[in-house]
Amino acid sequence: MSQPQLHLVSSIEDTEAMSAFFRQVWADGPEVVPFDLALAVQHVGGYSAVAKIDGQIVGASFGFQGALDDQRILHSHVTAATVPGAGFALKLHQKQWAAEQGIDAITWTFDPLVRRNAVFNFEKLGAIGIEYLPNFYGTMTDAINAGDESDRLFTYWPISEAAAESVGVTNAGDRSAAAGIPASEQTVEAILVELPADIEALRKTNLAEALEWRARVREVLEPAIAEGYQVTGVLNRQSLVLEKSPE
Repeated sequence: MSQPQLHLVSSIEDTEAMSAFFRQVWADGPEVVPFDLALAVQHVGGYSAVAKIDGQIVGASFGFQGALDDQRILHSHVTAATVPGAGFALKLHQKQWAAEQGIDAITWTFDPLVRRNAVFNFEKLGAIGIEYLPNFYGTMTDAINAGDESDRLFTYWPISEAAAESVGVTNAGDRSAAAGIPASEQTVEAILVELPADIEALRKTNLAEALEWRARVREVLEPAIAEGYQVTGVLNRQSLVLEKSPE
């Protein structure tokens, strides 16, 4: 398979195509990134990028600038890909763009019950989870999330050295290497939170059990993060690792 070609979205045609791509991925739900909103955010310094193979969009990412405490952030509202590798390439493109803009960190939200996304975010990218947001978007109706509550983990990816130091990382690139250390080898107290094997399949076959998983994980994650823990990795690709945040 050809490697995807990445570029920033600037034309009306590509903006329309990006919005249509997101509608395709999150079928049957509300529009994820309306065309007019995307145009407005692009006009005031937001981030829109697409990955294409043979002229067809196979991945896209959309975000806007904001502030977190005293840091400039890019909040990555949505990233999606339909071929392997396109999502990772988009995140690296996003990181480079943010660094060139003098942005300190990238943030986004994701469903903490989705194992593959947790592994991608915490182990491959080296981000950390810093806030638990119960039912953040309300009950979902799209084909992927239908019937479930939209608990999300607010995720922080340091770009600048100052941002990395604020979360206890001495070098902005070190977190990804450290994220997969087993809890038994860490020197701080850790909490492990097991995740379901495939929450998306479970929603379709046994929604009641999926909701039970939601409640169990929320019961541990929400108070732990409120007490100063951060999600820093995934042990054996099945359990979130929570560690105390730096003082």
